[in-house]
Amino acid sequence: MISLAFAILVLAAGDPAPAAAAPPAAAKTSEKPKGNEMVCKREAVLGSRMKQRTCMTQADWDARKADARDEIEKTQTNIPMR
Repeated sequence: MISLAFAILVLAAGDPAPAAAAPPAAAKTSEKPKGNEMVCKREAVLGSRMKQRTCMTQADWDARKADARDEIEKTQTNIPMR
């Protein structure tokens, strides 16, 4: 159970740096990408030392992060019956 929670956290964290696909001028701004802009991140793959490049829209990344956070909270608040 703990390994599942850890895996979700690792997947949700990802690599905070956006990929170099954006022009240099856009990379210098500190604004968060809009919901429909593609953002690529390098993520660790469980059971491998190689990282995998994953590209999704910023809205998809935000939804994935929120789902992972909700799953962790649900797991932590689940009290077994005695």
